[in-house]
This record gives sequence, structure tokens and C-alpha cells, in this order.
Amino acid sequence: MSSHPYSVRRATIDDLAVLRALWTTARLPVFELEPRLTEFQLAARDDGAVGGAVGLRVEGWHCWLHSPCFYSAAEEKSSLPALWQHVQQVSRGKGVARFWIAGPPGEFWQTVGFRPATAADLNRLPAAFRLPAGKKEWWTFSVRNDALLEKTIEREFARLQAENRADTDRLRRHAKFWTGLGFLLAAALAMSVIWMLFMMFNAMGKR
Repeated sequence: MSSHPYSVRRATIDDLAVLRALWTTARLPVFELEPRLTEFQLAARDDGAVGGAVGLRVEGWHCWLHSPCFYSAAEEKSSLPALWQHVQQVSRGKGVARFWIAGPPGEFWQTVGFRPATAADLNRLPAAFRLPAGKKEWWTFSVRNDALLEKTIEREFARLQAENRADTDRLRRHAKFWTGLGFLLAAALAMSVIWMLFMMFNAMGKR
């Protein structure tokens, strides 16, 4: 059981009014974020009041934590541990290996291990992650070795390709077999018709 005084859940359409207020408080682009409201994880107190939220966008094994928003600095400080714990649990189920934040992030994120992204890190940044206006850098946190993960995925991709080639070859052989069988049956039918016509004309000639 979590020791945090907040419970965290995924936002639904019923939370739109609350999220609008949070986005407005944080000076975020409300109309841009509304269609993506289900990306947000909400931190709620025992009385049901929402203290803050953070967006969670997953692409492959990458997760972008975007648009953090809180009603106050106090709410941010007290709810972030619960949000981060929940985000890790959700992302673990999705196979996430690396987190991203458009920096510079707050002290909490640096404390849990986020650091400025290197050129090598940025080479792995999904093209779908668009840097928000006014943000000039990415910070990242890796929970697994990217190089090892990439090799594993490459091996799996190669295995799937080999299986697909084998399936294609098998289908091609089957198609060739049935095509050949069709030709043989057609030839046999033609020979039968010719034989029947020959016998018919032969019988007529003997009359």
C-alpha cells in the first residue's frame, strides 16, 4: 500500500473541468490538451480534491512526461512522489525503458534521477515527441539499458522476418503444388474429352 497521501488515477471525460482549471493555473494550452485528456494521471487527496496532474505519452519504449500542472507549489511538492510512483507502475506494464521531460525540470525530477539528455540520448528520441514552445532542452531518465533493449528488439524483428519469409515460402510452395495439380487435372480432363470424342467418331464410322 502506498504511503503517499494521494491516490492516482487516469483522467476521464468527467475530469475535463478539473483539468481545464489545472491547465489554466499552469498557463498551459487548454484547447491543445483537451483532446489528449486521457493521457493525464490525476493525484487526488482522500477527500477527492485533485491536487495536480501530469501527462503520460508512450511511444515504443519511451515515455514523455508532459504538461505537469498543480494548484500550488505545496500541492506539487506533496503530490509528485505519488504521481511518479504511479507513472512508473503504469509505464512498467507498457515496457517503457526511458522517460523524457522537456526541461529544465523541477528539483524533484532531478532528485529521482533525470539528467540533461546527451546527443546519443536525443538520437533515440521518438519523432512523435514535439518539444513544447519555450522549452529548449530535454531531460531523460533510463530504467533499462537502451543499447541492450535495441539489440533485443533487433533480434526479435529478425526472428519475425525469418518467420514471415518461411511462411511466404511455404505459401509459395503450396500455391505451386495446387497450380501444378490444377494443370494435371485440366490435362486429364482434356484427354478424357478427346478420348470420348475419338471413341464417338470411331463408333459412328463403323456404322
